[in-house]
Amino acid sequence: MKDFKKFRDGFIGPVIILAVISLIITWAVAATFGVTYTEIEKAEQEKARLARIEVLAAADDFTKYETQLPEGVIEAYRANNGAGFVFQASAKGYDGQVPFMIGLDAEGKVAGIKMMTNNETKGLGSRVGEPKYLELYLGMEGDPDQVDSITGATKTSNALKNSLRAAQEAYEQLKDMNP
Repeated sequence: MKDFKKFRDGFIGPVIILAVISLIITWAVAATFGVTYTEIEKAEQEKARLARIEVLAAADDFTKYETQLPEGVIEAYRANNGAGFVFQASAKGYDGQVPFMIGLDAEGKVAGIKMMTNNETKGLGSRVGEPKYLELYLGMEGDPDQVDSITGATKTSNALKNSLRAAQEAYEQLKDMNP
């Protein structure tokens, strides 16, 4: 008992005790992450699947392309029934990357857009993701600059326009290619 008190009150004892406690806490955090990661990943995949359905409602199901995509396009999907394509694209906004899910019909016209989770300023940049603004792009088949940017949210508006350009480029690349 005397040796333990000497160890505990000495210089090395507290360092070793603190190191053991830190290792136990680190292991507990890692174990928690390991248990929840799969569920979080499943939830994110489901969220993306629902967004694809939302931006291209005429599609029955999707097949993912496994090919090199234009800069700004993260993923590309073709509707199995030929209704069109869905692209997950991202461009630099005011506060980092701004991801969008963009649906283009079989003719390359914008069928739907959904702004995904981002860090843009609430009440300014976030207005770009409002349905009232996104509807201005529906049916568009050309230069997204036809639609005015939102005042005070130019960088976020430009992120949307750049994502649309990237999706249109991907459409041109993939329209005649099978997934």
